[in-house]
Amino acid sequence: MFSTARENYLNTDVRTATPQRLQLMLIEAALRSAERGRQQWQEKQDDWAIGSIVHAQNVMGELLAGIDRTTAGELGERVSAVYEFILRSLIEAGHHHNEKSLADAIRLLELERETWRQVCEKITTESHPERAAGSLPAAPHFFASDDFNTQDVGGFSIDA
Repeated sequence: MFSTARENYLNTDVRTATPQRLQLMLIEAALRSAERGRQQWQEKQDDWAIGSIVHAQNVMGELLAGIDRTTAGELGERVSAVYEFILRSLIEAGHHHNEKSLADAIRLLELERETWRQVCEKITTESHPERAAGSLPAAPHFFASDDFNTQDVGGFSIDA
């Protein structure tokens, strides 16, 4: 029953989220997976670490695929370049157990998370001026879990 309630919550949260909030949710999912991979390496759980890092790579691949470079213009090119760097860093980390590359990816994902949080806060504040800054709700519990459940939501496969 708990699993069904959680799945329903996720489906509702994803289906009703703004595109900016979805972007934030995916960045957070990639960041959590990368951080989990780093922790698993520290615990000498190399096979689990690779799985976590590959998940982060998959999320970044989805984010890159979602950028329409023909209409996004210069900003789209810049975002693509950042996401490509993150993806290459994650690939380097996974293939060569390169902790520096993983740390680079995590640092950039943290910056992206903060950027998208600010975008979401600005949109929330502009559309609901009665809400105070910083009122962005936390990510759903599903995205914070350590298990690898897969949900198909609107063409995206989101593992958390």
